[in-house]
Amino acid sequence: FFLRIFVISIIFINHLSSDNLHEDLLNRLDQSFPAEIFFIQTDSSNLDTEGWMIVGKKGLARIEFEPPNHHVMVADGKWFVVHDAQYDRTSYLPLDKGIFGALLNPKEFNSINKLEVSKLDNDSITTYSVVSKSFIGSELKIYFRNSENILSSWEILENGKTSIKVKILKITKLENIKSLNKNIFKFLDSMRADKKAFLGP
Repeated sequence: FFLRIFVISIIFINHLSSDNLHEDLLNRLDQSFPAEIFFIQTDSSNLDTEGWMIVGKKGLARIEFEPPNHHVMVADGKWFVVHDAQYDRTSYLPLDKGIFGALLNPKEFNSINKLEVSKLDNDSITTYSVVSKSFIGSELKIYFRNSENILSSWEILENGKTSIKVKILKITKLENIKSLNKNIFKFLDSMRADKKAFLGP
Protein backbone atom coordinates (compact mmCIF):
# COMPACT_ATOMS: atom_id res chain seq x y z
CA PHE A 1 0.00 0.00 0.00
CA PHE A 2 2.70 2.49 1.03
CA LEU A 3 4.80 1.52 -1.98
CA ARG A 4 1.84 2.20 -4.30
CA ILE A 5 1.23 5.61 -2.68
CA PHE A 6 4.95 6.41 -3.02
CA VAL A 7 4.99 5.50 -6.73
CA ILE A 8 1.82 7.51 -7.43
CA SER A 9 3.32 10.48 -5.57
CA ILE A 10 6.56 10.31 -7.55
CA ILE A 11 4.63 10.19 -10.86
CA PHE A 12 2.54 13.20 -9.80
CA ILE A 13 5.59 15.17 -8.65
CA ASN A 14 7.45 14.39 -11.89
CA HIS A 15 4.44 15.55 -13.93
CA LEU A 16 4.34 18.84 -12.06
CA SER A 17 8.09 19.19 -12.40
CA SER A 18 7.90 18.65 -16.17
CA ASP A 19 5.22 21.34 -16.48
CA ASN A 20 7.30 23.76 -14.44
CA LEU A 21 10.44 22.95 -16.42
CA HIS A 22 8.55 23.55 -19.66
CA GLU A 23 7.68 27.06 -18.43
CA ASP A 24 11.30 27.54 -17.39
CA LEU A 25 12.47 26.51 -20.87
CA LEU A 26 9.87 28.76 -22.51
CA ASN A 27 11.17 31.73 -20.53
CA ARG A 28 14.78 31.01 -21.48
CA LEU A 29 13.97 30.66 -25.17
CA ASP A 30 11.83 33.79 -25.04
CA GLN A 31 14.84 35.69 -23.67
CA SER A 32 17.10 34.27 -26.40
CA PHE A 33 14.94 35.08 -29.45
CA PRO A 34 14.64 36.77 -31.85
CA ALA A 35 18.30 36.39 -32.69
CA GLU A 36 20.86 36.18 -35.46
CA ILE A 37 23.02 33.08 -35.11
CA PHE A 38 26.21 31.89 -36.76
CA PHE A 39 26.71 28.19 -36.15
CA ILE A 40 28.45 24.97 -37.05
CA GLN A 41 26.30 21.89 -37.65
CA THR A 42 27.56 18.32 -37.26
CA ASP A 43 25.52 15.53 -38.83
CA SER A 44 25.30 11.80 -38.06
CA SER A 45 28.27 11.16 -40.39
CA ASN A 46 30.36 13.59 -38.31
CA LEU A 47 30.52 16.10 -41.17
CA ASP A 48 30.65 19.78 -40.21
CA THR A 49 28.90 22.60 -42.06
CA GLU A 50 28.91 26.26 -41.07
CA GLY A 51 25.82 28.38 -41.47
CA TRP A 52 23.72 31.37 -40.52
CA MET A 53 20.19 31.69 -39.24
CA ILE A 54 17.62 34.16 -38.07
CA VAL A 55 15.24 32.81 -35.43
CA GLY A 56 12.14 34.81 -34.61
CA LYS A 57 9.35 33.72 -32.33
CA LYS A 58 6.21 31.62 -32.85
CA GLY A 59 7.84 29.23 -35.29
CA LEU A 60 9.72 31.69 -37.52
CA ALA A 61 13.23 30.95 -38.77
CA ARG A 62 15.51 31.08 -41.79
CA ILE A 63 18.58 28.84 -42.06
CA GLU A 64 21.29 29.01 -44.72
CA PHE A 65 24.58 27.16 -45.10
CA GLU A 66 27.98 27.96 -46.53
CA PRO A 67 28.89 26.51 -49.95
CA PRO A 68 29.09 23.82 -51.18
CA ASN A 69 25.83 23.22 -49.24
CA HIS A 70 22.95 24.60 -51.34
CA HIS A 71 20.11 24.13 -48.85
CA VAL A 72 17.83 26.86 -47.53
CA MET A 73 15.40 26.13 -44.71
CA VAL A 74 12.50 28.39 -43.79
CA ALA A 75 9.97 28.06 -40.98
CA ASP A 76 6.98 30.32 -41.54
CA GLY A 77 5.05 29.45 -38.39
CA LYS A 78 3.15 26.52 -39.91
CA TRP A 79 5.49 24.88 -42.39
CA PHE A 80 9.16 23.94 -42.42
CA VAL A 81 10.37 24.42 -45.98
CA VAL A 82 13.57 22.75 -47.19
CA HIS A 83 14.84 23.95 -50.58
CA ASP A 84 17.78 22.59 -52.54
CA ALA A 85 18.81 25.56 -54.66
CA GLN A 86 21.20 23.50 -56.78
CA TYR A 87 18.52 21.10 -58.05
CA ASP A 88 15.46 23.33 -57.48
CA ARG A 89 13.75 20.82 -55.20
CA THR A 90 11.49 21.93 -52.37
CA SER A 91 9.91 19.94 -49.54
CA TYR A 92 7.19 21.16 -47.17
CA LEU A 93 6.85 19.61 -43.71
CA PRO A 94 4.30 20.62 -41.05
CA LEU A 95 6.22 22.38 -38.29
CA ASP A 96 4.46 20.37 -35.58
CA LYS A 97 5.41 17.01 -37.13
CA GLY A 98 9.05 16.92 -36.01
CA ILE A 99 10.76 17.39 -32.67
CA PHE A 100 12.65 20.46 -34.01
CA GLY A 101 9.35 22.36 -33.77
CA ALA A 102 9.76 22.23 -30.00
CA LEU A 103 12.69 24.64 -30.31
CA LEU A 104 11.11 27.07 -32.78
CA ASN A 105 7.60 27.22 -31.31
CA PRO A 106 7.61 25.37 -27.98
CA LYS A 107 4.34 26.74 -26.60
CA GLU A 108 2.22 25.80 -29.63
CA PHE A 109 4.13 22.56 -30.13
CA ASN A 110 3.45 21.53 -26.52
CA SER A 111 -0.32 22.10 -26.84
CA ILE A 112 -0.39 19.63 -29.74
CA ASN A 113 2.25 17.07 -28.80
CA LYS A 114 2.41 17.23 -24.98
CA LEU A 115 6.10 17.64 -24.33
CA GLU A 116 7.94 16.12 -21.41
CA VAL A 117 10.85 18.24 -20.21
CA SER A 118 13.69 17.33 -17.86
CA LYS A 119 16.63 19.44 -16.73
CA LEU A 120 20.24 18.83 -15.77
CA ASP A 121 22.37 21.54 -14.14
CA ASN A 122 26.11 21.70 -13.73
CA ASP A 123 28.48 24.58 -13.04
CA SER A 124 28.78 25.80 -16.62
CA ILE A 125 25.90 24.34 -18.67
CA THR A 126 22.17 23.79 -18.13
CA THR A 127 20.69 21.07 -20.32
CA TYR A 128 17.00 20.64 -21.12
CA SER A 129 15.83 17.33 -22.58
CA VAL A 130 12.58 17.45 -24.56
CA VAL A 131 10.67 14.35 -25.64
CA SER A 132 7.12 13.62 -26.79
CA LYS A 133 5.03 10.48 -27.12
CA SER A 134 4.17 11.75 -30.60
CA PHE A 135 7.81 11.17 -31.63
CA ILE A 136 8.96 7.98 -29.96
CA GLY A 137 12.74 7.64 -30.12
CA SER A 138 13.30 11.36 -30.82
CA GLU A 139 14.84 13.71 -28.27
CA LEU A 140 15.76 17.38 -28.43
CA LYS A 141 18.51 18.59 -26.10
CA ILE A 142 18.94 22.33 -25.60
CA TYR A 143 22.00 23.75 -23.86
CA PHE A 144 22.40 27.13 -22.14
CA ARG A 145 25.71 28.59 -20.96
CA ASN A 146 25.16 29.60 -17.34
CA SER A 147 27.80 32.34 -17.15
CA GLU A 148 25.91 34.47 -19.68
CA ASN A 149 22.52 32.72 -19.49
CA ILE A 150 22.48 32.33 -23.27
CA LEU A 151 21.67 29.54 -25.70
CA SER A 152 24.88 27.74 -26.65
CA SER A 153 23.85 24.66 -28.67
CA TRP A 154 21.21 22.03 -29.34
CA GLU A 155 21.07 18.53 -30.74
CA ILE A 156 18.48 16.10 -32.05
CA LEU A 157 18.87 12.47 -31.10
CA GLU A 158 17.16 9.52 -32.77
CA ASN A 159 17.04 6.30 -30.75
CA GLY A 160 19.78 7.56 -28.46
CA LYS A 161 22.20 8.56 -31.24
CA THR A 162 22.95 12.13 -32.30
CA SER A 163 21.35 12.94 -35.66
CA ILE A 164 22.15 16.65 -35.79
CA LYS A 165 24.16 18.83 -33.42
CA VAL A 166 24.31 22.62 -33.73
CA LYS A 167 26.98 24.60 -31.90
CA ILE A 168 26.48 28.35 -31.76
CA LEU A 169 29.58 30.34 -32.75
CA LYS A 170 27.95 33.74 -32.26
CA ILE A 171 24.47 34.81 -31.20
CA THR A 172 23.14 38.37 -31.35
CA LYS A 173 19.80 39.23 -29.80
CA LEU A 174 17.64 41.27 -32.19
CA GLU A 175 15.48 43.98 -30.66
CA ASN A 176 13.32 44.41 -33.74
CA ILE A 177 12.86 42.02 -36.68
CA LYS A 178 10.87 44.61 -38.65
CA SER A 179 14.14 46.02 -39.99
CA LEU A 180 14.94 42.67 -41.67
CA ASN A 181 14.04 41.75 -45.24
CA LYS A 182 10.24 41.48 -45.32
CA ASN A 183 10.53 38.01 -46.88
CA ILE A 184 13.07 36.63 -44.41
CA PHE A 185 10.58 34.09 -43.03
CA LYS A 186 9.04 33.21 -46.40
CA PHE A 187 10.01 31.03 -49.31
CA LEU A 188 8.58 32.50 -52.50
CA ASP A 189 8.55 31.08 -56.03
CA SER A 190 10.81 33.96 -57.04
CA MET A 191 13.47 32.60 -54.66
CA ARG A 192 13.85 29.34 -56.57
CA ALA A 193 16.65 30.73 -58.71
CA ASP A 194 19.98 29.78 -57.15
CA LYS A 195 21.16 33.23 -56.06
CA LYS A 196 17.77 34.58 -55.04
CA ALA A 197 17.24 31.76 -52.55
CA PHE A 198 19.84 33.19 -50.19
CA LEU A 199 19.21 36.29 -48.08
CA GLY A 200 22.00 35.85 -45.53
CA PRO A 201 25.46 37.40 -45.35
